[in-house]
Amino acid sequence: MAGSYNHIVLVGRLVADPELRQTQQGVSVCSFRIAVDRQKSRDGGEKQTDFFGVSVWRERGERAAEFLQKGRLVLIAGRVQIREYTDRENNKRTSVDVNADDFQMLDSRPGAGPGQDAGAARQSAPAATGSNLPDFEYNETTDEEVPF
Repeated sequence: MAGSYNHIVLVGRLVADPELRQTQQGVSVCSFRIAVDRQKSRDGGEKQTDFFGVSVWRERGERAAEFLQKGRLVLIAGRVQIREYTDRENNKRTSVDVNADDFQMLDSRPGAGPGQDAGAARQSAPAATGSNLPDFEYNETTDEEVPF
């Protein structure tokens, strides 16, 4: 059986506060952009950053708009959608967007007391993420690169 599968998981930071709006049919959609860092080379080269537009729909979109804000570290799971368009100056552009099925906040909430980590923040507000993803805590200094 030949088929295709479109699934992506990203960990990045919001570059601006999310925007919640309604479609003409009244469906909620939350839109935001995340910045995802990647190493240029295994030899410790400079980091490069990729930017992805993210859309979260319906009730989860409402939760995203309520709890996410600029600078928050978030895990996004969903489908990739590539759009080609022409900008105002008549240049052809390509946009890589994610239609998110789920999201998980990975850092502590702003204003949380010192010493309260992401796990404690999730335990104090488990409904805040709107997520069925397992708990995941990324540590850039200790997590190793995949060896291939």
